[in-house]
Amino acid sequence: MLSSIAYSQSSWVEVEFQFDNYAEEVSWSLHNSTDTIFVSEGYYESQQPNAYQYIELESGDYTFELMDAWGDGLSWPNDGYCLVSNECQDTLFYASGNYGLGLIESLTIAPCAPPEPAIVDCMDENATNYNPDADVNDQSLCEYPPCEGWGEPFVDQICDGGQALLYWNWEASDNPNCNVIQITYSGENTNSYNFDVDIDNGIWGVYTGNGQMPPNWEEEYSFQAMFADSTMSDTLFHTPYPCTQGCTDADAPNYNPWATVDDGSCGGQACDAGYTSITVDITLDNWPSETGWSIVSGGVIDEHVDGDYNYQDIGQTFSYSYCVMEAGFEFIISDTYGDGLAGSTSGGNLDGDVLIRGCNGDTITQLSNGDWLNAAQENVGVGFGSVAYSGWQEPIICETDDVAGCTDPTYQEFNPEAVIDDYSCVTEHIYGCINENAFNYDENATAMDIYPNCNYELWIGDAGADGWGNSFLGVVQGDNQWTFTMGPGEYEQTFPIWLETDKPVKIFYFEVGGSQTPLEEVAFQTLHNSFKLTNDNGDILLYEGWNPFADNGQGALQPFEPPFFQTYKAMPFCGTLCIPTIEGCLDFTALNYNEEANTDDGSCIEIIEGCTNELAFNYNEEANYDDDSCEAVVVGCMDIIAWNYNEDANTDGGDCIYLGCTDIDACNYNANANADSGGCTYPDDYYNCSDVCINDADADGVCDELEVEGCTSVAAINYNPEATNNDGSCIGIIYGCTDPVAFNYDETANTDNGSCVPVIFGCTDSTALNYDALANTDNGSCIAIIYGCTDSVALNYNENANVEDGSCINPVYGCTDPTSFNYNELANVDNESCIDFAYGCIDSDALNYDASANTLDPDVPCCYVSGCTDSAALNYNIDACYNDGSCIEVIEGCSDPNAYNYDPLVNLPDNSTCLYDAGCYGGPGEPYWLNDPCYAWVIDVDGYCCTEIWDETCQSMYNYCEDGWPVGIDELSGSDIIVYPNPTANTFTIETRLDVDVELYNIVGELIKIDNIKRIDISDYPDGMYNLIITYDKIRITKKIIKL
Repeated sequence: MLSSIAYSQSSWVEVEFQFDNYAEEVSWSLHNSTDTIFVSEGYYESQQPNAYQYIELESGDYTFELMDAWGDGLSWPNDGYCLVSNECQDTLFYASGNYGLGLIESLTIAPCAPPEPAIVDCMDENATNYNPDADVNDQSLCEYPPCEGWGEPFVDQICDGGQALLYWNWEASDNPNCNVIQITYSGENTNSYNFDVDIDNGIWGVYTGNGQMPPNWEEEYSFQAMFADSTMSDTLFHTPYPCTQGCTDADAPNYNPWATVDDGSCGGQACDAGYTSITVDITLDNWPSETGWSIVSGGVIDEHVDGDYNYQDIGQTFSYSYCVMEAGFEFIISDTYGDGLAGSTSGGNLDGDVLIRGCNGDTITQLSNGDWLNAAQENVGVGFGSVAYSGWQEPIICETDDVAGCTDPTYQEFNPEAVIDDYSCVTEHIYGCINENAFNYDENATAMDIYPNCNYELWIGDAGADGWGNSFLGVVQGDNQWTFTMGPGEYEQTFPIWLETDKPVKIFYFEVGGSQTPLEEVAFQTLHNSFKLTNDNGDILLYEGWNPFADNGQGALQPFEPPFFQTYKAMPFCGTLCIPTIEGCLDFTALNYNEEANTDDGSCIEIIEGCTNELAFNYNEEANYDDDSCEAVVVGCMDIIAWNYNEDANTDGGDCIYLGCTDIDACNYNANANADSGGCTYPDDYYNCSDVCINDADADGVCDELEVEGCTSVAAINYNPEATNNDGSCIGIIYGCTDPVAFNYDETANTDNGSCVPVIFGCTDSTALNYDALANTDNGSCIAIIYGCTDSVALNYNENANVEDGSCINPVYGCTDPTSFNYNELANVDNESCIDFAYGCIDSDALNYDASANTLDPDVPCCYVSGCTDSAALNYNIDACYNDGSCIEVIEGCSDPNAYNYDPLVNLPDNSTCLYDAGCYGGPGEPYWLNDPCYAWVIDVDGYCCTEIWDETCQSMYNYCEDGWPVGIDELSGSDIIVYPNPTANTFTIETRLDVDVELYNIVGELIKIDNIKRIDISDYPDGMYNLIITYDKIRITKKIIKL
């Protein structure tokens, strides 16, 4: 506190304010030397521009306090000031801009004679009541004429990517009544919107369209303003042109004739022989510094290591062009954190991608398709982990060199590949029919004469009948362009197109997404679309469908970034002027005259009259013209010697009947007979009609069929006296034992010689217990020797043993359980006498004596001291081993009677749990209670500490006893960061209780200097888009700021 002084002489001061936009936040007070408030004012009206106060006082020491409730002083959107002065000492106190929550300054005011009374009035020269004699301006006193509207308004348009940004301009006025306070804006297909504004600079910008407008998009927008005096402006109308992104270089292979905004996608570059060009587009996620990559084609041709990209590259797409071997290349991408380009899975909101296109703009491979490989050879996409390989890719081969030659197709030297005319055109074509097979073939012609143009039909289909949405077909031929699409409810539509035959026609398929159309829906919609271009003859020039664009490198079901287009190219053909050769008979008197023939092929046939009925009796096979002379056919037997001769027949029917023996095997067979007379005679079996054997191979007079095969040798064992022909089956005599039951039976003997030996059964195994030396046939009775104990009372008696080996063990009875109390280690036979261990205190004098115990429990010794054994009890006795029921429960809590949560039952005080009134109204506690008087009131605008939960961060933030005013917290609440307004005219505010770092970049990546991280003034920077990066610890939040 300042020391007191005696007031001695009069003086005075003036307090003058020029406010920012928030006069209601400002207050001030003037204290005398005894710290008594001499005068105070504050919390002026909202939007009040200025204030002035004249104060008479005694000279002496004073304290001036200037405060701002928001904490940003007089700084937004433009700096204001506070001036305390008098004529004698000039400036006593001055503050401008952002001075935080407030300033306190000591003033020594010297004696000063009172001034002439100040004239407070309107000092604005544009006002109707301007007072040039005024000393102090009071803007609230100014009066202005009615607004007479704006001057010559006009509309500027720029394309921000794929979206149109319209700037409505008008002549700014010095008349505040002409300040625009509200704008009404609408489109033909857009709802009307009212925007409350405060514009005095004559410009207002707004984004138009959906951000991906197709080239055939057209919509008129209207704009009307309300002025500060509530009068309305005229309505302005404007139809923006589409902002279609694509390649605008007509010489590029992926040139888009409809593009109005070049997106840097033009592909193709000059490469050496054996090489072709590719374009690599790399889109980075939220963590660019983690990304590295390399491209290999006959060695590493380029690489970027992690750290090459930085925070300024978040969400940016970088395009690189390379010449790679036509044999192929591979792209390798890495991520040091291990989450690939999937930034949305690691605290970010952006995923990256890699798109590699060929020299014609078509896609070769794309990371997000999910067919790249990780180190484990598994298919991966943008979330590939630490590394991903594209695999060996074969590029699209394009001719990139400019070819010189004759470019005039009317000359024979014309080179369709030439793009530079080298004046080599010499010989003009002679047009005619050059088809040697045509009727009008011209051997002097050098070029085919064709129809110059004809009508084609474009058919477009939609298998889903849900419309093409923003998708459309663009057709280009020469200087002519057409666009086609279809709405929902139809499956197909047709359109006529008149095409010329001397230049190619190109069809572009555009798949354009929208703000309300997810990429998955765009990709799915593509599945339905198809088209077909045909001429009047039905010849198909270009066709794609049912799934029309599945072969374009994108993959039918793969989402892609719109706008996407695919090019189809062909040369129309309307037919030649050749007349086809039609061969035939040109003689109209001939039988086969052909009136459509133009070339005689010598096929004329002379007319021959006669009967042409093949069924008639007098049919003339040479006749080709019937003269009605045909006679009917009478069929019958015309042979007079036949049994059925018909004298009326004129046509032999082949049915004459001749009687006789018709069996060729009969002795009286008649070869001329065709009807058997029943008198055939036959020889005996196996003999002919001359009674001689038909078959007698050995000429023995016995017919082969009557021969008897067998052994004809009387010395053989199987001699057959009936046999007439020896068949070689004679068997000689073999002597041996023929008795099959004998021991030495010989199955090959056929004559017994008395040598049979009888069979003797028995055990023939000399090692067996019952071996029989006389046996010659083993009967399976052998008994193996088994050694063992043969004493049936022995413990190890073996009932299978047949030879005693002296191993018998006598039984010993007892408890054989080693876990039992009475275990007998000598016993080998359990007699069920085992007794279990019973642990416990076996001392009868102990408090815990157990009469059933037989063994002292080492873990529970005998107890001789009783008391409370609960360690959590208030009267816990550490020496007691026997609980006597005397334990007292501990009651912890606040024992301070002044605390909100004072508990009289507490026997173990913990005053750190005491809660005190925080003065935070509207929160969960209404008011909330804090656990220490050091915590001062919590402002109720703190949307976290006051209305959510009182956690450690809040306690740290508001503990004024230890920390003073808080400067940061330990944990992040990302949802507690608010940026407003956005879009903004000049300044935006970052509202947060975090200790954050703030960076602001313009659209080209240049860092903008920031003086105040709470309210950022960008009024000196051009309109457009800015990238705001807020960093807390290692967490980054990115926001796009638009200045209009």
